[in-house]
Amino acid sequence: MSGARHAPALLSAQSYPFAMDIVPRYADMDILRHINNLSLAEYHEEARTRFLMTLFGEDFLFRKREYRLLPVRTTYDYLREAHYPQPLEARAGVARIGNSSFEVAMALFQNEQCVCLATAVTVQVMDGKAAALTAAQRACLERGLLRRG
Repeated sequence: MSGARHAPALLSAQSYPFAMDIVPRYADMDILRHINNLSLAEYHEEARTRFLMTLFGEDFLFRKREYRLLPVRTTYDYLREAHYPQPLEARAGVARIGNSSFEVAMALFQNEQCVCLATAVTVQVMDGKAAALTAAQRACLERGLLRRG
């Protein structure tokens, strides 16, 4: 478990504009009878992907386009144990929009307590190198900004 300090807003479900429920599988539980950290990371990835689909369109993963959105760094902070079979709520929001990249902040809640935080930095790539986000992409990302204060 991480001892790092986090901004209170990241620990509040209301800060995130996107929410989805996760029902853990029996196979997600480890020998210590809590949900395995790798499973929690997979839940974050599912939430991040579905969040981006809400911002960029349901066909986002499958439509032809000239660019790729490449995740370049993902970090996790495990704050407390999550237990099977209680459901979790996954939350996500855009934390930062840069020139060619953006950062998605994510949180998992169980019984109204934050059990894990994650951040994923994604870079737009065209022809093998970073490329500036378009105005249309920025507008999509701005719709998903974290709620402040």
